Amino acid sequence: MTSLRRVMRIMLGVLSLCYFSVPHAYAQKLREKLAAQDGIFSFVEVNPADLMWGRYRLAHENFIFESVSFAWLGEVQETRRKNRFQERSLTAGLSLQYYPQSVSLMGPFFRAETDLTMSDVTENGDPKRSAQSAYISTLKMAGDIGWRVRLSDRLTGSAAYGLRTTLPQVLWSNDEALGRRWLSDGDSLDMRVQINLGIIL
Repeated sequence: MTSLRRVMRIMLGVLSLCYFSVPHAYAQKLREKLAAQDGIFSFVEVNPADLMWGRYRLAHENFIFESVSFAWLGEVQETRRKNRFQERSLTAGLSLQYYPQSVSLMGPFFRAETDLTMSDVTENGDPKRSAQSAYISTLKMAGDIGWRVRLSDRLTGSAAYGLRTTLPQVLWSNDEALGRRWLSDGDSLDMRVQINLGIIL
């Protein structure tokens, strides 16, 4: 009788182990599969809040390999005033994103960005000097930290905070003196908060 009870206990233990471990393992694989299917691998996004600053920015981000993505981006800036300067600019660039906690493009991320900018800069004159204008080409660098979530089957959203700066060297200008004055007095570090909405492709 004692041996029968012992055998029954062993069989019960084996059945319990199978009951709890096999479905759990299957559920874990299922969750991983669903997570991969529900991941974000390519999208186009904009920041609606940019419209307040006369800025139009579009980015197309694509998955490269696990946790890393590459993005093409473009930006148009309407008239922006800084000190005695007025600037309009067209920017094209690329960025690299790293998602440390996700194999797809979700969760926290770090972004490094580089941009080539062509600006139409006007320096307001004083009583002794009239206004001057010039076209100036510069290189900009940026870094962001943010978080991306999937809002629905076709929508994604992200929030990011970062710093943008212009390298202190004019690549090209039809008025080098004005370009140097603009880099010295008119352009500075740009702290930017982004609340982006994207369409998943």
